[in-house]
Amino acid sequence: MNGAQRLPLDESVRQALGAATEFLRSARDENGWWNDYEVRGPGQFWATAFVGACLAELPDGPGRAAAAGSWQLLRRSRGPSDGWGYCPRVPGDADITSWVLRLAEALGEDTGPRADEGYRFVAAHLQPDDGISSYLPQIAQPFLERVAPRWDAWYASHPCVTAAAAGLRRLPVRERLLDRLRRIQRPDGAWPAYWWPDREYPTALAVEALSADRTDPPSPSARHGARWAAARIGPDGAVRTAQEPAGSAFATAFALRAAVAAAADPSADAARRAVAYLTDSQRADGSWRPSAWCRVPGPLERDPDARPHWERGRRGKAALGSLVLDGNALYTTASVVAALARAAAVLAPSAAARADHAPHA
Repeated sequence: MNGAQRLPLDESVRQALGAATEFLRSARDENGWWNDYEVRGPGQFWATAFVGACLAELPDGPGRAAAAGSWQLLRRSRGPSDGWGYCPRVPGDADITSWVLRLAEALGEDTGPRADEGYRFVAAHLQPDDGISSYLPQIAQPFLERVAPRWDAWYASHPCVTAAAAGLRRLPVRERLLDRLRRIQRPDGAWPAYWWPDREYPTALAVEALSADRTDPPSPSARHGARWAAARIGPDGAVRTAQEPAGSAFATAFALRAAVAAAADPSADAARRAVAYLTDSQRADGSWRPSAWCRVPGPLERDPDARPHWERGRRGKAALGSLVLDGNALYTTASVVAALARAAAVLAPSAAARADHAPHA
C-alpha cells in the first residue's frame, strides 16, 4: 500500500491510530531512536527500522514525519558493515537491513547511495536455494565466534528473512525470492519462520510480497496464505498462540495483514473481527500489551520448530535457545499500526461499495 494515500478510516480505527502514534513518538530516546528488546543491549537499529517502516504506512501527519526522521537517523548511521544490524556495535544482517529499506521505499527515499549500499548488501545474502540468509560468515564471523566456533544455521537461508526481503521493490534478486516463497509454502497455506514462533508474521509478509505490483487477481499461493491467516482469527477477533493463549496483538496484526492482502473477499468477517479486537484491546497509553516474541535459535539449530521447550527472557550469550519479548511494547504496537492502516484502506472502501448498492427505503 502507498502510505501517502488517504486512508478511509472509521472513527474507532482513527482514534486507535492516533493514540498509538503518540505513544510511539513519545517512546523515542533523546536522540530520536527507538529501543526495544534486550539481547545484547537494546536493539536500536532493529526497533527504529521496524517502527519507522510501520509508521510510514500512515498518510502525511505526525506518524509519517516520525518515520521520515527515523530514516534520516539510519541513513547517516553505519555499523561494522554496509548493512544495518541489531545495534551499532553488531554486524549488519539482511533482515534488519531489509526493514530499513522497506522504510526507505515507503517514504520514496530508496534511490540514494546509502540505500543502494543496502540493496547490494541484502542481495549478497542470496543462498543457492534462492532464499536470503540473516548473516554472511565473512561479515559476522569475527563477532559471532566470540560465542561459538560455528554458526551454520545462522548462515543458512531463513524463510522469514526471505519474506521480508521479497517485499523490496528495488531488490535485484526479488523474483528469485518470490520463487523460493512459492516452493516453501506449507500445505496448510502458512509459511515457516526461523526467528519467530508465530507463523502469522512470515505468512503476512509472503502474501504481501506475492500480491504486490500485480493487477491480476492474487496468486493461488497468496490466496491460500490469506485463507490460513483468516482461519487463525478467532470468534472474538484474537489470534491465540502458544506464548499468548489469551490472545496476541502481534500475531493478530499479521494475520489481519495477510487476510486483507489477498483474500477473495477482503471485507470478510474474520478481518473485521480482528480490527475490532485490536481497537478494543488497546491500552490507555496508546500501546498494546507486548506479544512480539522473538526466538534466538542455537548456532547449529536449523529447525527451531523442532525444539520442544524454549526458555524466556535470557540475555547476552545466555539468550541462545530462548524467547525474548519486546518489553517496551514498541514492536507489538507498531505491528498493529501497520495492520490497521492496511486493513482500513481495504475494508472501508468495500463497505462503502456495499452501502452504495444497498436498496434504499
